[in-house]
Amino acid sequence: MIPKEKREVQILEVLKEKGWLSTKQIADHFEIDFDTARRDVLHLTSTGQAIRVHGGIMITQGDEVPEFLNRKRILSPVKTSMAKIAATYVHPNKLYFIGASTTLVQLCDLLGEVDTTIVTHGIDNAEHLMENKFPRVELLGGIVDKINRYASSLDTLIRLNDFVFDGVFIGASRITDEGDITVMGKADAAILRKAVQRGKKIILVTQNYKFTTKKTSPYVVTNCQQVDVLVTDRGLDPKYVSYFRDSVVFRTIGNK
Repeated sequence: MIPKEKREVQILEVLKEKGWLSTKQIADHFEIDFDTARRDVLHLTSTGQAIRVHGGIMITQGDEVPEFLNRKRILSPVKTSMAKIAATYVHPNKLYFIGASTTLVQLCDLLGEVDTTIVTHGIDNAEHLMENKFPRVELLGGIVDKINRYASSLDTLIRLNDFVFDGVFIGASRITDEGDITVMGKADAAILRKAVQRGKKIILVTQNYKFTTKKTSPYVVTNCQQVDVLVTDRGLDPKYVSYFRDSVVFRTIGNK
């Protein structure tokens, strides 16, 4: 039997060609039992790689990473579990930067009891953080990207020089074969790069499939060599483990 991770990559390749697949078609094509195919479907949809429909799955938006608002509407217990792990790295009386991503929005929901300070350019991050007394929030301003829900400006890049962050939380649209962490937006990447430069600890919160996806994500934030903690949904293939320094801390769902 093809290993689960490789099989899911192949399922997405077939899905790209056909646009829709039933669970039975997946089972027949890969010569696996129906329950195994159903678990593949559940994982692909729970991580936002496909959309679940009656009897199977359908493709997301072509060759691009689904827009932020569409991803935000996908209820993902995987992202919730990852956010809970990430929250263990937020402590009182510290200063943190949180990037704009759907998983990191869920992290913001978990910080209402922590008396600390969060800096962010993510509009949804700020909105969710404001629902509680804590933490304190500094929203970086500029031109608003209405689709991906962040603000950016030259002043923001200059302003970030004033900070030294105890922790910087970033997501990823894709991790390349060179170990580069990339995102969809040029301005987003510029802000995240500067935040990483100003951070004492870099926490990458991203799903395993971001190491294998071939979807377009052209702007580099940093390299995995700069990451101190990886929070992901399941263990990595040794090939991807080698992207990181030996000192990196790997945190996965169910193996905290």
